[in-house]
Amino acid sequence: MAKKAKTAARNTTTEPVYQLWAWILLVWSLYRYFARFPEWVDEFIFKPLVFVGPVLWYVGKVEKRTLESIGLTTKNFFTNLYIGIGIGFLFAVEGIAANALKYGHVQIVPIQALQQYGVVMLLLLSAATAFSEELLSRGFVFRRLLERTKNLPFAIGMSTILFVLLHIPILVTALNLHGPTLVLFFVTDFVLGCANALMFYNTGSLVAPILMHVFWNMTVALYL
Repeated sequence: MAKKAKTAARNTTTEPVYQLWAWILLVWSLYRYFARFPEWVDEFIFKPLVFVGPVLWYVGKVEKRTLESIGLTTKNFFTNLYIGIGIGFLFAVEGIAANALKYGHVQIVPIQALQQYGVVMLLLLSAATAFSEELLSRGFVFRRLLERTKNLPFAIGMSTILFVLLHIPILVTALNLHGPTLVLFFVTDFVLGCANALMFYNTGSLVAPILMHVFWNMTVALYL
């Protein structure tokens, strides 16, 4: 009985979710501050270790649940693929519109990573980033908050705020954003987080959110 009560309490409290997220943010912040590796090392090696590794450990060893519980599933794969591409394209259009508002006309101002790696490599980097961030922010944080609070608006809002905060380390250490561009960065990140949480809620899969995230990353790289 005591074991069942302990398990039930763990399944209704949100504290473990916030604790794991906070440890991940702390480690990622320290890494961003002290380490200066090429971007491909950040996205292909260290971000999966810091973002994905702890989540897989917690889900498998502590919760003893399946990968499907964090959205890693092939169910309705092609449907989710088409949805992700379609809505991702809308995000790209939004980015172009934001670019036109910023410069008065559509102007491609590629970030340094695009000039350094080229479109194909940057696409792979974007996919790696999207996978790590979506698995943590939507697959784990959003889904666990929703399961434990039964409050969809709260789960969407809180998980999105935590998603935006995950980007503080890179803003402080790497990106030189200020003024309207910085505001636009936070607004679009928040919109992306909310949209992806809703998409994950309706599909139960990370496929569409990851694709939408990739489209947005590439739009930022090319236009913002």
